[in-house]
Amino acid sequence: MDNALYQCLQRNSEVLTEEPFRDMIEGMKADAVPNRTIKNTEELEQYAYQVAGTVGLMLLPLLNANIEVSRSPAISLGKAIQLINILRDASPDAAMGRIYLPQDLLQREGVPNSDILALKSSAGYCKVVKQVSNRATDLLLEAEIGKSTLPGIGPLFVQILVELYGRYLVKLEEVGYDNLNSCGERVKISSMEKILATVRALKKNIFH
Repeated sequence: MDNALYQCLQRNSEVLTEEPFRDMIEGMKADAVPNRTIKNTEELEQYAYQVAGTVGLMLLPLLNANIEVSRSPAISLGKAIQLINILRDASPDAAMGRIYLPQDLLQREGVPNSDILALKSSAGYCKVVKQVSNRATDLLLEAEIGKSTLPGIGPLFVQILVELYGRYLVKLEEVGYDNLNSCGERVKISSMEKILATVRALKKNIFH
């Protein structure tokens, strides 16, 4: 483990453990392979925790949060963000030979990897995207409900992320969950949509 990180852990050993850092490393190692795929939904959940849920855990001590009560919502937020990023990045990931949608769900819908790598969508493919999107929606809701466990500006920070990433899911729904395009670009929302999402977060946080 990096010496600077080790010293940081030593200085904050009462609130910051090695667990999320080691879990993140495992997620990064899983990505360090050619033609990356995810076997099933269980592996997808684990991967989302390793590369993003861990970030939520790392932030809790910095926010002076009660780690015991804030742990689950923090993990949910991180996992939701990662699942949504996977859905946003389907085209550029396919261009690199990476498919993060669960193989078991794709096979159940009769979607071959060759179609995804060729950016060829289908009803079955969109159905799988919708399933992962629904899971991300549930995780965002868990994070939103749990935001009150955070002190200070923590709840506002969470609400902004929930509104922003929730908008990406709305965008996916609007295009029928077809996140593959011939230009290989990621799913985007406009600057105005980002501003409106932030305003909604402010309103919800102020008038809660």
